[in-house]
Amino acid sequence: MSAIPREEVATVASVSICRAKVRPAAPVPPAAPLRFLAAIRAARANPITAFAREAYEKPFLKVGRGGRLALVNDPAGIERVLVRNAGAYRKSVLQQRRLRPALGDGLLTAEGETWRATRRIAAPLFSPKLVAGLFDDMRQAAEALCERWAEAGRPAELDLAAEFQRLTYEIVARTVFSGALAADRARVHALMAVYFDTVGRVDLASMYALPNWWPSLAEIRSRRTRRELRAIVAAAVAARLDDTGREAVDLLDRLIHTTDPASGRGLDRQGVVDNVLTFLAAGHETTGNALSWTLYLLGLHPEAAEAARQEIDAVLAGGPIAPERLADLRFTRAVVEEALRLYPPAPFIGRQAVADDLVAGHFIPKGAELLIAPWLVHRHRALWREPDRFRPERFLGAERAAIADGAYLPFGLGPRICIGQRFAMQEILTVLATVLARFRIDLVRPQTVFPLARITLTPAGGLPAHIRPR
Repeated sequence: MSAIPREEVATVASVSICRAKVRPAAPVPPAAPLRFLAAIRAARANPITAFAREAYEKPFLKVGRGGRLALVNDPAGIERVLVRNAGAYRKSVLQQRRLRPALGDGLLTAEGETWRATRRIAAPLFSPKLVAGLFDDMRQAAEALCERWAEAGRPAELDLAAEFQRLTYEIVARTVFSGALAADRARVHALMAVYFDTVGRVDLASMYALPNWWPSLAEIRSRRTRRELRAIVAAAVAARLDDTGREAVDLLDRLIHTTDPASGRGLDRQGVVDNVLTFLAAGHETTGNALSWTLYLLGLHPEAAEAARQEIDAVLAGGPIAPERLADLRFTRAVVEEALRLYPPAPFIGRQAVADDLVAGHFIPKGAELLIAPWLVHRHRALWREPDRFRPERFLGAERAAIADGAYLPFGLGPRICIGQRFAMQEILTVLATVLARFRIDLVRPQTVFPLARITLTPAGGLPAHIRPR
């Protein structure tokens, strides 16, 4: 690894000045594991509060009543489960129960040959060339957001979490659907928000895998939501399928017309609907949260915010961000990567063994449930220096090279790694460069911000901030 460039060294030094002053929001782990009923209450309210100190210190741990669930924190064990022996595992029962009713056999939920064929079809849609071709949609949406903020004409208080959820939904709706959802965009966004909130809540039915005819409160609330959501998307897909002379201009067109190179077959109508819903769900909630947490951390660390602004100003040179200049935002990217470490978009990854295995020296029988929690792994005392501190420099130079394989997984790992990670990073950097070039952002009541784990990791109660033109 080559030495860190001089400008990066200067930036790192300035950021280190403020490091000891502020600790980003996180629960204080209880010293001892919670008793059974207390653990259930904590898990229902906010699952990340249920983990005791040992979960941040040990490489492998049996948790839950009777030790039914194996918690894997060991990087080599994580690599074993998600990468080297991924075929011996499937998505967990809880994840399937939560997501399959709305997303069907989309990429997040499909298994076996259905998943492999869908992945082969979808992979070309997220190639470097095609993702780069979506850059203008991302920048235009970010610029429209800035224009709306500028129209306030004075420092305005906004909920950044809500603003970025709307923005990232607008971007994914543009790139996936073009104008097909124009009349229903606001409704689909609202339905997505309701669905993610209800299915993200842990309840007794899900924890004990009660049969589907035993409806939980979350299930009752979500049924109507997902029916309406699927109906709107199915109608848009049907209209597009009927438009046989249309040129491919968005991801939906390409999803319809791309075939599996192994079989020569494409997705049927149901498969298209399932994967469009998957793209909409996974493509905006996680990215919106990543932007919120990044601005939250910059708000807590003004020296880092100033360093990012200086880098952005130097790269933009008074103009808009260009796609070929995103790679020059080295420090800004390190800030994003550190935000994804402290606040991973998906805090939990669940797997069920479909064959016996050996993980981190422990026998895993067929049928066992494993939990890999980026929330815990990214803050593990044995894997990270000052794990609860905001240190962007850990993603620059020699420190970056020293990160163990399996210790950093904001997008997952292995064959089921997030197919849209390139899309997400391009979007995040484009939005940050556009916003920070024009505005200063000051947090309002930062001490009240707290991470809430549902399907994704979101700022509980939003992220109020003052927006001031530079």
